[in-house]
Amino acid sequence: MTMRFTKLSLISLFSSAVLLSACQSQPSNTLTFTPPSPSVQFNAANQQAVLNILTRDVRQQPEVSSYVYNEKIFKLFAKPTPTALFDQVIKQDLNAKGFRIAATPAQSNTNVIVNINKFYADIDQGNLRYKITANVQLSVQVQGAKGQFNKNIGSSRTQEGAFKASNENIQKVLTQALQETVKSIYQDQDIANAINRYSN
Repeated sequence: MTMRFTKLSLISLFSSAVLLSACQSQPSNTLTFTPPSPSVQFNAANQQAVLNILTRDVRQQPEVSSYVYNEKIFKLFAKPTPTALFDQVIKQDLNAKGFRIAATPAQSNTNVIVNINKFYADIDQGNLRYKITANVQLSVQVQGAKGQFNKNIGSSRTQEGAFKASNENIQKVLTQALQETVKSIYQDQDIANAINRYSN
């Protein structure tokens, strides 16, 4: 009787494990990002420039990464969207540096255009190893009555590990590239100088 009970228990446990693995929920298709706040010095002299800021996502695809899951391509998306993310970053940065942000384009004397060229993590995945390469690339353009200025800002990060890459791994590497890019924006003075040079 004990032996039969043990067999039944083992069969029951095995069946439960198979059912659980079969019913495992699909991983989330959303990666959430929170950019750091700027710690820059406010410059009252920058108050003369009133900015119209336009952030555009010019990437080829809306997702920020993809990999094979259950023999299908599984796509990951950013929350907030890259457009909202970098719009927040550039406005926080320029506002903290003392520039005024116009409520409407007609009230501004300078345009600042941010193009998101890359915000993506490539996954190279084998049976035993994975490699994640995250790349964030922006181009920032200043347009004023006296001329214009362009600058590229970005970062790339790589991580390798055993077995399969997880959403957590992908988010970690993308976040590192994002934070490095944001730090470069906050530390940059070329864009601020160009605004003052080319604005009315």
